[in-house]
Amino acid sequence: MDNKFTVINSTDEDKNKEMERIYRIGKLNECWERQYYTALEKSCKGREGKICDLPQDELAKIGFAGIKYICTMRDVARENRRLGIDEGRTLAEEQVRFQVIDGIFTILGCLTLRNFVDTFPIDKTYDGEKWQCKDYFSTMEVLSTMGWDMPIGRDELSELLWDYDNEDLRHAYIEFTTAMSAIYRAQTGKGIAEKFLEDCGVPTYTMDKKSGIMRNSQTGDILKPKKAGHFHIVK
Repeated sequence: MDNKFTVINSTDEDKNKEMERIYRIGKLNECWERQYYTALEKSCKGREGKICDLPQDELAKIGFAGIKYICTMRDVARENRRLGIDEGRTLAEEQVRFQVIDGIFTILGCLTLRNFVDTFPIDKTYDGEKWQCKDYFSTMEVLSTMGWDMPIGRDELSELLWDYDNEDLRHAYIEFTTAMSAIYRAQTGKGIAEKFLEDCGVPTYTMDKKSGIMRNSQTGDILKPKKAGHFHIVK
């Protein structure tokens, strides 16, 4: 048997695939943004009253498109950081992000719990007890104490999202809390998590990536972490 191998230079092909992947991420974000604002404008145009007065099916469509818009916005930001072209958000941009997500959450709070679950199905993960995290069973346990045919409410939605296991909602809520923390940091000099830990007496540190030096945010003490000498590479 004559074994022959052909070496193919796939560098250009790989680059093209990567560019196509990045392009799709950007276009997907544009599509969901357009879908969200178009659905919102169409439903509200010519109508009077509160947003909660809209039909449940329209609220579900708007809320779903809004969450997808936020998740794809997150994907774009992640790619920008990976490519080194992320200049960071200004305070004004963080405030807009916070307001947009808060508006989407307000819409979701107008949904009945039944329609909310239909729109955002619970993730089919069942081993939360093993890892001490939320899963399908823990989510259903929380839902069992709620009224399924009553609007959730904006404040109650925030509590529900802590316990609800759905990947898109989890990412959207992270975006919401990071925007909130950025605004809080601009006002106080500290992020929300940092302030919480400080109130609990837990020290926090900031690290200079170049020097590896860490500074205690509360005391100002400086230390340089020691490399662990008891780890060995196992082949």
